[in-house]
Amino acid sequence: MSGRGIPIVAAEELTKSFHLHGRTVHAVRGVSLAVATGEALGIVGESGCGKTTTARLLLRLEEPSSGTVWFLGENITARRGHALLPFRARSQLVFQNPFDALNPRDPLATQLFAALDKPR
Repeated sequence: MSGRGIPIVAAEELTKSFHLHGRTVHAVRGVSLAVATGEALGIVGESGCGKTTTARLLLRLEEPSSGTVWFLGENITARRGHALLPFRARSQLVFQNPFDALNPRDPLATQLFAALDKPR
């Protein structure tokens, strides 16, 4: 966890598996993170790697198969229904603009340096 006090949101060993057509699909495995006041977190990866599922787990829109979600130092993993309302009033998902998305055909480093107008 961050050394700057209690993180706003944190996750410990988040895992999400789906059971589809008689087999298990592991969407997220063992994600741990902490975001402190004044910090920003971006999740980058190829299509289907679990970015959206991770965000949905952090917002408790999806039930984790295992792991813990913390909000301002409080474990919210077991909260259900109305018990989640105070948390949900203070959180939101920011969707990616598909027109600003990264090109899957170009190396990630090249695209990030181009966004900064720096040669690689």
